[in-house]
Amino acid sequence: MKRQHQTGVVTLLGAVFILVVMAVLAQTLNRLSASGLIDSAVQQDTVEALFIAESGVEYASSLYARGTTCVALSAVGSTPVGRGSFEITNAFMVNGDCRVQVRAAITPLSVGATAATRIVQADLRLAGGEGWAVGDNGAMLRWDGVSWNAVASVTTRNLNSVHCINANDCWAVGDNSTVLHWNGAAWSAVPVSNNRQLTGVSCPPLTSTACQAVGYWVFFGPYEFGAALRWNGSNWQNTPVFMPFNRFNAVACTSATCFGVSNWGSVRDASSGWFPVYGPTPGAPALNGIDCPADDQCWAVGALSGNSYSLVRFSAGTWSPLTVPASNQGRSDLNAVSCATADDCWAVGDRRNSRYVLLHWSGGNWSATLLRNGQHRENLNGIHCALPTDCWAVGDQRNGWNLIHYDGVSWSYIGAAAPGGENLNDVYLSGGGGTSGVSLVRWRELVVN
Repeated sequence: MKRQHQTGVVTLLGAVFILVVMAVLAQTLNRLSASGLIDSAVQQDTVEALFIAESGVEYASSLYARGTTCVALSAVGSTPVGRGSFEITNAFMVNGDCRVQVRAAITPLSVGATAATRIVQADLRLAGGEGWAVGDNGAMLRWDGVSWNAVASVTTRNLNSVHCINANDCWAVGDNSTVLHWNGAAWSAVPVSNNRQLTGVSCPPLTSTACQAVGYWVFFGPYEFGAALRWNGSNWQNTPVFMPFNRFNAVACTSATCFGVSNWGSVRDASSGWFPVYGPTPGAPALNGIDCPADDQCWAVGALSGNSYSLVRFSAGTWSPLTVPASNQGRSDLNAVSCATADDCWAVGDRRNSRYVLLHWSGGNWSATLLRNGQHRENLNGIHCALPTDCWAVGDQRNGWNLIHYDGVSWSYIGAAAPGGENLNDVYLSGGGGTSGVSLVRWRELVVN
């Protein structure tokens, strides 16, 4: 009994001691609160949580710039940063921009404080690096990452094609042997001998000393002969075209060689002079555009074949024709094609029956998107996809320059005022291939009660 009594006393004294300590701690906390020390600690936590939330926005911007679709950003789980973490809780498209919502939480420094939480919303816009669109009467528009703006041109001749190696090295070609070069500061005319109508220009990836320009020259009235020029780093030189009895309409270069397409439905290889590697076949539809996302992957597109779209594919060393059935509302010639990757391409063409057709290659098949007259305007002549989530297409004007944009989800008409009323024939973004930028166009914090 005595031992039990002593144990009970010890327990009682321990309980009293705990109560006293708790009372003293409570008084200390009250004094700290009155002195503002706890408020200061909580404020420090909330500020740090805001920085972590901003880190989440920067992380989302980085993923978006490298090709992650907007909706896919919401799959980003909790990511630790310092004493806290952030999570992208939502991501969706709004008027062409990607709206991301980021929640950040931080472990509190002060005893008894609630974990600090901040939620921010940000609208991200793909800048797509720098870009150029060219058109009739020397029309030139520059993309600065946010908007298209007309710039003074050094020519009044029609410009038919533009290609950039990087932001400081671009070529544009056009009628009457017009060749222009952009050095990062200004466009200048480059002399070219002979009278050639140049329809396309392309350079191998990251190479500025093996560019090719193609087109045609007219001999005795209606007869057109294919013409080709090669840039050797200092001047443009004529290159031989074997079986020249048809015009070139476009060119695309891989690291291995360049391929040109013609109005006779043929494809030509420039590796050892311009030789036919596909066609020509009598009566074959003209091929108007070509793009090659890899050395062994190319797509060429052209005029309508009966009730089907005409496409030619290069894969595993072989060129093969492919026809895709066209609906009555969307039967039209295809004018251009661009591939962000081997499994992601878009082709654009003429307007028909108040519809605009855009074909999409998803790696397994081509599918058509039909857009009504009120959504987009006139024929589409050129397209370039810097990323699967960043494509621009240009075309004939109607009450303004015709520019449309694809953000990875849908196409939207952008347009721009066109004082001269020129048609646009081609477009190219120099910031493609994963180097496109993202601009922050809107930011706000969501206050949670």
